[in-house]
Amino acid sequence: MIFFFGIRTKAKAISQQERACSKCVRPTMHAIVETKKWFTLFFIPVIPLGGNFFARCGVCGLNTKCTAEIKEQVAMKAMAAKA
Repeated sequence: MIFFFGIRTKAKAISQQERACSKCVRPTMHAIVETKKWFTLFFIPVIPLGGNFFARCGVCGLNTKCTAEIKEQVAMKAMAAKA
């Protein structure tokens, strides 16, 4: 019997913020991206293994890890939108 298993990372853009990019050296729109790792069995995501938040520059594509403050702001906006 053959089992296909592995790890997959899924990324989802959840909001946008205007921030200064350290590579472009100008204020640009950054997409706040949530990434989650999943253990997969037969190419189906089964068990979540954790995740991170990144800010991706819209001009140069530089990814920077988000701070806890930005994570909280995004979570607050998401809860406000649901209410």
